[in-house]
Amino acid sequence: MNSLQAVIDANIAVYAVTGMELSAPAAALLKSLQAKQTRLYAPRLWVYEVTSSIHKYLHVKYLTLDEAEQALKIALAFDINLMDETPSLCQSAFQWATRLGQMAAYDGFYLAVAESFEIPLWTGDRRLANAAKQLSLNWVHWMGDLE
Repeated sequence: MNSLQAVIDANIAVYAVTGMELSAPAAALLKSLQAKQTRLYAPRLWVYEVTSSIHKYLHVKYLTLDEAEQALKIALAFDINLMDETPSLCQSAFQWATRLGQMAAYDGFYLAVAESFEIPLWTGDRRLANAAKQLSLNWVHWMGDLE
C-alpha cells in the first residue's frame, strides 16, 4: 500500500469541519495526512455526502446557518481527487457492499477506490472499519486508530 496516497470518507471531512462528535481525531488525521503531503482520493459521491451531512446538522439545529455554510465551504476546499463512477467502479462497489452485507453501496465506493489504487482507506465510520477488519482488510483504518 502506498502511504503517500489515501482515500478518505465523507465522515472524516464532516467531523473535522463541524466541531461535532469525533472532530478531534478527524482533524488530527487530516493534519497528519497533510503533513506527509498525502494525495487524497474519494468517489465523487463524497461531495454529496459531505453536503448532505452538513445540511442535516443544520436541519436538526446542531449548527447555525452561518456555521453550516462555513463548514461546507471549508470541506469543499479540501484537496480531494474525486473519482468518477465508471462501470467497473460501480461493479466493484456493488461487490464490496455484498461482501459487507450492506443494504446500500455507499461504503463500497470508498473501498472500490482504495482497492483500485491499492492505497489505504481512512474512515470515520467505526462500523465500516470493524466490518473491514472482520474481512482481514488491513488497508482500512478507523480515524481514531491513527498512530
